[in-house]
Amino acid sequence: MLPLLLAANPVNWGKPGRLSTVEALAATLVLAGRYEQAEQVLGCVRWGIRFLELNAEPLKAYAEAGSSNELVSLQFEFFDIYTESST
Repeated sequence: MLPLLLAANPVNWGKPGRLSTVEALAATLVLAGRYEQAEQVLGCVRWGIRFLELNAEPLKAYAEAGSSNELVSLQFEFFDIYTESST
């Protein structure tokens, strides 16, 4: 499961966890240390690079996490998960 990120696609702009397929693929590539490939994948849509800009801090922190538990904890630093999941 991908950690929580903000969508940059026109349909779900700014909504946590509402990523398009290309955003999810790019996030996976970033977390795997393939940032340049993520940029290439996002280049297929005009708003793609905005996804990386919008999520720069959480993506960097998630990529540097030492464990899945740490990654899950980091989500609370960037997003109010309780509020988002209850709406």
